[in-house]
Amino acid sequence: MRYVHHEHSRDRGMRGALFAIDAFVGLTAVGGGVALAAGFEGDRFPPDLLQGTPFSGYVVPGVILAGGVGGSATVAAAAMLRGSRQGALASVLAGAVLIGWLIGERLILPSRAFSRQGWWVEGIYSAAGAIMSGLGIAVLRADRKSFSR
Repeated sequence: MRYVHHEHSRDRGMRGALFAIDAFVGLTAVGGGVALAAGFEGDRFPPDLLQGTPFSGYVVPGVILAGGVGGSATVAAAAMLRGSRQGALASVLAGAVLIGWLIGERLILPSRAFSRQGWWVEGIYSAAGAIMSGLGIAVLRADRKSFSR
């Protein structure tokens, strides 16, 4: 059977939304990680919040946020521009990395750390991670259906 790609407007919309959320998470996580590592977030995240954690400062967490979370989302956004299948898979993985970061934060940091930044920030990024993974899976399924026609 010959492959003919029929991209529906819904599929284009999913791909566009996935690129946008990947780019948003990539930019904000890289920026936030750099700011955290450089000490620009000292008012919101004083060093005493790290007492009892494996970290003595914010450099390592900032590098993980910028490189791991932001880097994976940025790679996913770039991959979405190059091809939906690779971008969708990268988005699923980047969403999982983001969710892992958020779970790690909750497990490592004291609860008072979250009252400083607000519950809504955690909610936005939890939703973003879930949407990245969910939309990535939806795009992969749509691509699979296109190939089987």
